[in-house]
Amino acid sequence: MKKQLNIEVKDIEDLELETLNAIFSGQREKVKELYKKADEIFQKGSDYTRSIVANKFISPLSQLLEMNYSWGHEYLILFPKELKAEHNRQVYSSGI
Repeated sequence: MKKQLNIEVKDIEDLELETLNAIFSGQREKVKELYKKADEIFQKGSDYTRSIVANKFISPLSQLLEMNYSWGHEYLILFPKELKAEHNRQVYSSGI
């Protein structure tokens, strides 16, 4: 049985801002740690928590990194397996 975490939207938004600051500062190792933290929340959370992480963390980050692909690609490839799967689900959800 998975242990469920009690995470609020504000916590995820703070995690996203911290990750953005680390990306803009070029702190690759810190970004990896923050991705791991988000991945843990995503994996152990309820469906509601997974939705929050997908909409408030993965979506904004991936949109920014995809728009600036020349430097954003190096941070996109750092996504852990579960976050990468959710990112791909969002990108390819249109069915095009």
